[in-house]
Amino acid sequence: MTRDVGLGQGFPPRTIAIVGVSRSEHMYHPGYTGSRLFRILRESEFQGRIYPVNPKADVIDGVKAYPSVTSVPEPLDFVIIGVPAAAVPQVLEDCIAAGALNVQILSSGFGETGEAEGKRLEKRIREIALRGGLRVIGPNCMGFHIPSIRMKMFEEVELVQGPVAFLSQSGGHARIYLLHGPHRGIGFSKVISYGNALMMDATDFLEYLATDPETRIICMYLEGMKDGERFAKLVRQLNPTKPVVIWKGGLTYSGARAASSHTGSLAGDRQIWDAFFEQTGAIRVDSIEEMAEVTMALLRLKPSPGKRVAVLGAGGGDSVATGDICAEEGLEMPAISPQTRAGLLEFVSLVNQGVMNPLDIPMVFAELSTLQRTFELLAADPLIDIIILHMSAEFFPKIWGHRMAEFRECILNVTQKGGKPIVLAVTDESKTDEPETYVRELVGAGIPAYTTLRGACRALRRFADYHEFVAEGGT
Repeated sequence: MTRDVGLGQGFPPRTIAIVGVSRSEHMYHPGYTGSRLFRILRESEFQGRIYPVNPKADVIDGVKAYPSVTSVPEPLDFVIIGVPAAAVPQVLEDCIAAGALNVQILSSGFGETGEAEGKRLEKRIREIALRGGLRVIGPNCMGFHIPSIRMKMFEEVELVQGPVAFLSQSGGHARIYLLHGPHRGIGFSKVISYGNALMMDATDFLEYLATDPETRIICMYLEGMKDGERFAKLVRQLNPTKPVVIWKGGLTYSGARAASSHTGSLAGDRQIWDAFFEQTGAIRVDSIEEMAEVTMALLRLKPSPGKRVAVLGAGGGDSVATGDICAEEGLEMPAISPQTRAGLLEFVSLVNQGVMNPLDIPMVFAELSTLQRTFELLAADPLIDIIILHMSAEFFPKIWGHRMAEFRECILNVTQKGGKPIVLAVTDESKTDEPETYVRELVGAGIPAYTTLRGACRALRRFADYHEFVAEGGT
């Protein structure tokens, strides 16, 4: 991409033309079509004007259609192209003539196919875009999801606004994050699916998000990268103020081969990416689930000075497994201070219980006042940075039942007073109760909660590593 071209003017869009809107959706076509996106934007009540383009139609679904983008009666902020690959070059020429510079190529059938014709078409559209100064997103991409203007790319996702941006070469991963992110308290500023990244790639979108006032956290799914040096420099500059969370795909032979087929990307060497993460401080994850787990911690927790955790649970066997998991995920589990131990022993019996860390003291769960007192002692302990409450889902209805609101208030009060984060791991070892229900309820109240202890520990370690990197000045 030329350095003077990027998102900005005419973005977010208020006027959109969709080229390739058919009069009927009855014909089978794999993937998304112009017609489908036209319907999605209308049903989502996009806060702007939409112009369907079809030279063979006068009206589509009650909306006046136009034969080309050059015939649309006002300047266009954005053009979505959903015609067959062979027809895309002419549409790009029309965009140049109309002065419509922001263009998304929804269509596939280009370099990602590996075929000579697809590569030839891709080379041609690149030449046209460079000549006309077009900002081309794609091809082979879903484009934009922007809740603030009610613009979305999938029917079944909600328009949940928030401070998290997601850049993804995969439309499928964008959909999964949009579907499941809100269940972890994640709302979105911008989601951009950019496919083959022929012209604009992750670095261009990252530059846009760097100054986007709606965005505080940037998540990314990458398959390939064109200018690694420029990208690394930008991530390093941005990361201290806007955390960057990255899932890098294609680091194995099989994954790299799949990336080439999916978006035509050259995936890159694992050692190079290892060095990238070490030097930039970007947070590394290996799935959408892990991305959501880390993002929830970044959104809900205050910066932690370290990785020293106290785990409060019930059950000796669980305590042993808890210690193993914390250590395996890179968290420290120090002994609690003598003062904390003495404070606990004022109301905790050592009969069938233990105040070693992890703490096996099931009796404190019987009364919320006792649980709160336990939390307050741990929060005041100078040897502890983070508190994890590890509970089986089956105990929630048995112990707290109708007092769930009081339980949530207890945690929030201690967090506000003590300043140390409290995180819940609601698990299902007994296979008798579904933890997801309780996790969503807790997350909805602003309490970070996870469905596995390992997921909680993994997120907390990455959260702590990030803040340690920032505190040390990124060295």
